[in-house]
Amino acid sequence: MNQLHAQSVVVGVDVHKYSHTAVALDAWGQEKGTLDFSNDSLAAYTAWLNSLGRQSDITVALEDTNCYGVHLVKELVQKGFAIRYVPAILTERERKASTRRHKSDYIDAKRVGRVILTKFEETLPAKENIATEQELKTAQTLDLLLMERRDLVKQKTILKNQLHVLLHQYYGDHYADAFPKAFHPKALEFFRSDLKKQSGVLAAGILRRINRLELIEAQILEISKAVSGASADSREVAALTSTLHGCGTLTAGSILAEAITVKRFGTKEKFAMYAGVAPREHSSGARDRLYTNPFGNRRLNRALHTIALSQIACKGSDEGKRYYEKKLSEGKTKLWALRCLKRQISGRVFQVLKQVSGS
Repeated sequence: MNQLHAQSVVVGVDVHKYSHTAVALDAWGQEKGTLDFSNDSLAAYTAWLNSLGRQSDITVALEDTNCYGVHLVKELVQKGFAIRYVPAILTERERKASTRRHKSDYIDAKRVGRVILTKFEETLPAKENIATEQELKTAQTLDLLLMERRDLVKQKTILKNQLHVLLHQYYGDHYADAFPKAFHPKALEFFRSDLKKQSGVLAAGILRRINRLELIEAQILEISKAVSGASADSREVAALTSTLHGCGTLTAGSILAEAITVKRFGTKEKFAMYAGVAPREHSSGARDRLYTNPFGNRRLNRALHTIALSQIACKGSDEGKRYYEKKLSEGKTKLWALRCLKRQISGRVFQVLKQVSGS
């Protein structure tokens, strides 16, 4: 991975769906050039990059752009350029710290480059520069499947909330008393057969929602099986599920989809910071306090949270419970003790992935 030096050239890029703006800066932040280009003129963009200096001295900085930069990244990787990803929160801080808070594509691109110059250690090398082709393929597959599954789970929750209200209107307070759960298959079958005999907007609305609910549940099951299939040949997923109590296939897949490869992180501390489980230190004089880190990758954070909750459950991990109880005995609140456990789990995840990768 590239390190900055006197001959370094940092090119910040503000990426959009159809057009991009690039601003080149030298190691002292002085502008060397700017270029507006599109996905149809990527060859001209890489030629412009080569005109700025030696390729080994050039670092291209990209902000998290919801996959709008996928074609740009592919071209840069093929041509051998080093890429670093800049968290959006860092460019926003750069804007707020400036006396000129103007916003434009040119200014945003320049701020992305300045983040690399001033906060290099807080950025990450692009996964495309570090991960193997198989690691990228597996992570991308898992990411697409899990993204679709998350959307379906949200839709399922919305539908269930609507059905609770509508079924209560139609049947009264005791609509679920005869069934183990309100949306048990037997309950849904009873509601469907009964409502088909009825007429009216309310009955028809309930029927349509029941049909959609069953379709969504079938799709969630189908995607879960696809995740298991995509994870079957992954040594990382196998190692995580067999080593960490409370880490199932979906959770391990989420970790892999977000981390991509452990080789992006030099230490377990950097991995914990990326996951948002490392506390922020705030000290002044004799006063030294730690605060929760609200930043980091929230999906990775949620995966670690799921493992932590499983470990302190009734049938959880003895080791996890002991650590959690130890933190409680030290005077920590339940929430803070859980955060401490998540940090420990983060270190364990890093260690397991490190062993599997052999790095």
